[in-house]
Amino acid sequence: MEIKDIVETAKEKLMEFTGFSSPNAIGINKEGNEWHITVEIIEKPSEAVNLEILGIYDVRVDASGNLLGYERMGMRKRGDIQKGDIRRE
Repeated sequence: MEIKDIVETAKEKLMEFTGFSSPNAIGINKEGNEWHITVEIIEKPSEAVNLEILGIYDVRVDASGNLLGYERMGMRKRGDIQKGDIRRE
C-alpha cells in the first residue's frame, strides 16, 4: 500500500470504531513494521466551528492497512492552539 492509502485506511477505521466523523490526518510516522498516524477527529460538533471538540488519536496500522490499535492522546477546542502538548513516548 502507498502512504496515502494507509492514511485513508487509518481514518476510515477510526471513524468506524469511534462513530465520530470528519477525520484529518495531521502526522505520520513509521516505527518498525507499524505506521503511526496522528488523526484529529470531531468528537463534539458545534454550530460555532471554533467550539467544536476535537479528539487527537494515534492510530496504528500495519503495511497492509490492518488496524493494530488506536489511542486518544488528547482533546482540544478547534480554535485552541497546542504547541508541543501532545507527545508519544
